[in-house]
Parts: sequence; structure tokens; C-alpha cells
Amino acid sequence: MKKILLSALLLSTALSVLSCEKSKPTREPDPYIDSIQARMKANEKIQFEEIDRKLEAHAKAQKRYVFVRLLVEEDYGMDTRRANFVSGIQDITQDLSEDEKAQLEDLIISNYLSSSSAQIRNGRVTKKETFVLNTYAEASAKRNSFLIIDK
Repeated sequence: MKKILLSALLLSTALSVLSCEKSKPTREPDPYIDSIQARMKANEKIQFEEIDRKLEAHAKAQKRYVFVRLLVEEDYGMDTRRANFVSGIQDITQDLSEDEKAQLEDLIISNYLSSSSAQIRNGRVTKKETFVLNTYAEASAKRNSFLIIDK
């Protein structure tokens, strides 16, 4: 009889241990931890949006506008006159390297030197300037300042 009672006691103890292992206590929501997790998710979303915005801005290359101005001298018999020779406005999508800038200037110089005015009047270049501006309106206004004389 002792054996039966002891077996029953062991069996009930084993069942209660097994039943305790199966039922785990449920976690009560912790507002502090939930708030930290929510902030982390929000910060992560903001960071990804910022990265996307920067990539988008980089993909849309900004247009810029460039032109070259030459200050030239031409012989008119007994006097020498100074004049501006100004190229057309070109749009570019990236900044000009020094080589590209030199090539553009050389092209405009050769255009001037091959012009009839330069050939007839022994024209020569005394100064060259390259202007790179953010908007066409700015470039046009700057270019016109060399072409239009206000009296």
C-alpha cells in the first residue's frame, strides 16, 4: 500500500511539473519597452526616407549653364578697339573639369580667330572668362551684360 501511495504521489508530482512547464506565463505589455521599440522603428523609417531622398536628388542631376566671354582687341586703322566676343549658352549636367573648361575656351577662341572680323582687323584675345551659372535666366542676364550697352 505504501508503494501505491508513493507511486501515486510521484505520478501526481510529475504531472504537476509537466503541466507547469507547458503553461508559460504570458508577458504583460511594458509601455516603456514598447515606446522604445516604436521610437526605433520611427527612426529607422526616417533614416531610410532620408537615404531615398538623397539618392533621388543625386539621380536628378542639376542642370547648369555655361558660356565663355573673350575680351578681344581689333585694329581699326589708327586706333585699336576692345570688344567682347561671347559664346552661346550651353547647358551641362555635371561640373566642368579643368580639361573640359580649357577645351571649351579653346573652341570659342578658335571660332573668334577664324571669324572674318578677327581676320580682317588682326584680332587678338586679351582675356578669357568662363561663367557657370545655376539657372538659364542668370546665365542670360550675365551674358547680356557683355552684349548690350546701356547709354
